[in-house]
Amino acid sequence: MLRSRIVEEAKMLIQPKMEHTGAIRLTLTGRMNANAIGEVRRAIERVRRRRARVMLDLSELTLVDRPSLAFLNEQNTDEIEVINCPAYLESWIKKIDR
Repeated sequence: MLRSRIVEEAKMLIQPKMEHTGAIRLTLTGRMNANAIGEVRRAIERVRRRRARVMLDLSELTLVDRPSLAFLNEQNTDEIEVINCPAYLESWIKKIDR
C-alpha cells in the first residue's frame, strides 16, 4: 500500500496517487534537501515494484537544494516522468547539466 510520507529533516511530504492510466503520481510538497533524496528513491522503488509508471509532480515544491536538483535531473532521464515543474525550477535543473 502506498502512503504519504513526511520527511522531517527536509520539511517535505511525498504524496502518492494512482492515476486513471495506472501510473502513480508522487507529489513532492514543501522543501526538498539532500536529507529527502533517500526517501524519494524508496518511494520510486515502491512504485516500480508494483510495475507502475512513475510520475514526479514538482508543482508543490517551494525550495530545492543543489543535491536535490542533481537528483531531479537524473530522474528526468531515468524513465520517470517529471511533471508540473515550475519554470524557475526547470531552469535550475537544466543548469545542472552544464
